[in-house]
Amino acid sequence: MGRLLRVIRGFFGRFISGVEQRNPEVLLENAVQDELSNLKKLQVAAAKTMAYEKMLTNDAAEKRKLVAARERQARELAARGQREAALQVIQQKQEIQNQLAEIEGRLESARRNSEEMERAFRDQEKRYNEVVRERAALLEEHQRARALQTANEARAQISLSDSSRDLEKARQAVRQSLYEAEAVGELGTSEVERQIQAAEVDVKRLEAERELELMEIQMGLKSAGELEGPQEETVERPAGESERPEETGR
Repeated sequence: MGRLLRVIRGFFGRFISGVEQRNPEVLLENAVQDELSNLKKLQVAAAKTMAYEKMLTNDAAEKRKLVAARERQARELAARGQREAALQVIQQKQEIQNQLAEIEGRLESARRNSEEMERAFRDQEKRYNEVVRERAALLEEHQRARALQTANEARAQISLSDSSRDLEKARQAVRQSLYEAEAVGELGTSEVERQIQAAEVDVKRLEAERELELMEIQMGLKSAGELEGPQEETVERPAGESERPEETGR
């Protein structure tokens, strides 16, 4: 049974140690709570010693008053000649003085204890404040370390080569699309120009053929009825020439 309990305590001890290593905030908080607990204990102890010292101080003050009162009473009795009564009062005074001496002895010890407890309390209070400040500084440093660790992990997961490669592929795709668009535009423009040029050549040829036909008609090589095309043009002849070719020879 005892061995089992030791195994269980060891297991929980290792578990708690692992938790504390992963979470140093737990260790810092435990340290602060321990110092605070010690501070409260010293505060209670100092309060008790100070209360005891105050009680002894009040008792000593009362005893001193009684001693002084017995001193006056004995003198008055002796002055009236009541010597026996004065003797009894003096004995009471002496007994009170003995009690006062004992109280003063305990009071001196109580004062030393109070001073020691007060110093211990002030020292513990200072230590507690230092631990609180150190906890704040360590927590801040730990948070910075965790932020840096997170940043490093995120940076390690980022592949700059992959992103650069993807970016270069995107650039090439955009350039390819642009070049294709420009090529299509150039091809379209060239085709239109070729059509226009072809039409201009046809028009010029047609005009040349018509001019040639007119020359042939004027020269008598072809009659006006032989003109080709859907529309016939009247041939203007020079003034004085006959409409018939045979009359020109007359």
